[in-house]
Amino acid sequence: MCRFHQLNEAEKILLRDQLLSLAALIGGKNSFLKLLETIKNTSPHPLISKNSLLRFPKGLIKWNKNVHRDNLTLLGVRMNARSEENQNLMVSKEDKSFKNVTNMLRSLGPLTFTVAMNNESDGKGFTFKAFDILDEDTTVMNPIFEIFFFCPVNVTKKVLNFTDSPTASEAISE
Repeated sequence: MCRFHQLNEAEKILLRDQLLSLAALIGGKNSFLKLLETIKNTSPHPLISKNSLLRFPKGLIKWNKNVHRDNLTLLGVRMNARSEENQNLMVSKEDKSFKNVTNMLRSLGPLTFTVAMNNESDGKGFTFKAFDILDEDTTVMNPIFEIFFFCPVNVTKKVLNFTDSPTASEAISE
């Protein structure tokens, strides 16, 4: 979802509403953006943390398994290879990287993230998965995972502040 400008109006509205509901669960837009800035400012990449944990000012993010650097690198390559029409991370069986990509997706497929708050007054928190596995030949990245760990914060701000045109909201309600 880093290519927000390529989405159609209905997809932009859906993504904005989804992010706003998640932001509400952790204390609002500012808390959400601070969380994303913490992720972006963490070096090395937070996904390769040995303890599968990232602390931010109001809570923490935990995930259920370690991510190895080579899997993260290959994921980045597959993300860049996606096109607007084809968001599939999987390669064809004839591709020479098929085995590596399959192993990477098999390894990262069950990855689940939990955002937990320190105090209940700060929010409830939420859970999300890294990928949506549609079938054995099709795996797409969950837009929330992509926004959290790969998109610039200014793109997320655009998503959160997106206002739809009146014709788009009429088309969705019909």
